[in-house]
Amino acid sequence: MINSILVGATIKSLEDILNGRSVPFEFEDSEAYRAYRDIWDRSTKKDLALRQARPAVERIASKEPYIFLKSGDPLFIRFNDQNRELERDSFGEILLERKDLDWRFSISVKVDAKIIATMPVAGREMALYMNKVDNVFNEIDDFGQRIFGIPCSNRYFEDMNEILLRMAPHDMEKWRDFITDKKFIYGSIIKPMLRAIGDEIPRICKDHPEAPQRLIDYFYGTIDYYYINPIDKVEATRIGAVNSHRCLGRIPDNDNLKTPSVKFPTKLLDVRFANGRYGELSNDTIQISFDGGWSVCIMLQPVKDRTKGHRFELKVYLPVTPFGSYRDQVDWDPEN
Repeated sequence: MINSILVGATIKSLEDILNGRSVPFEFEDSEAYRAYRDIWDRSTKKDLALRQARPAVERIASKEPYIFLKSGDPLFIRFNDQNRELERDSFGEILLERKDLDWRFSISVKVDAKIIATMPVAGREMALYMNKVDNVFNEIDDFGQRIFGIPCSNRYFEDMNEILLRMAPHDMEKWRDFITDKKFIYGSIIKPMLRAIGDEIPRICKDHPEAPQRLIDYFYGTIDYYYINPIDKVEATRIGAVNSHRCLGRIPDNDNLKTPSVKFPTKLLDVRFANGRYGELSNDTIQISFDGGWSVCIMLQPVKDRTKGHRFELKVYLPVTPFGSYRDQVDWDPEN
């Protein structure tokens, strides 16, 4: 979930830094930009959000010398839509770029910086009786094609069809009642679905050495990013970065980077059900691990959507950031 007020504070902090250094810049006039501006203008929590955002933005700016160039095209700032499910080019909401120098990076401002994407697994088309269970789930997603550009095997679709047919005896039950039957939902539907996904990923990676990098590109995007995440208990803001494309920390006229870079994964190490809070195996989450410390977790849950009917949906999040990634922490600005 995006922290819209913190986005506004990040925008205001960027403006103040750029104006203070007389750096030419312009914002893309978009629906997303106007929405963030409107939320910020109406906010009663500006002071707190600025205390959280300003030191982090200053720290990030100190690592990005290209921000302060005064020659050439103005620094261009654009925004991703607040309600997107997945943005192809970047994980961040705020994108900064100099088009004439082929230089860009993004900043992510989220309540939970770990969640990076959602996507469907199986669903059905909208119908007048969408509040009922229907055993015809005719939208089994080809996640292999979607993520890797490599279609899933027939075995995967056979396994998924077999699992979904277990819902047939429950046909026309109310969806909200159906999904409260945790033993059936997790034992007979969700856990077997995750096992089918977990079995398919090694099949894809076995014959396609480019698959691990494609997975990372799909979820992280092709533009590297910083993220900021305020921690109330210690009144500090955490900063992190994933610099897999070596976009971050570029120094003008110099090949060195001010921000550490990380290599893309090349080898699948393990696919397993994740551990729960008390060490037990999860019923709704698998963890996929690659070399270089790269890892993603996939959580599966039933969802009812007013416009898309009911479906099973994946949430993808990061249990850790890869080895060598940039991490930092700055104290909030003091209260006035």
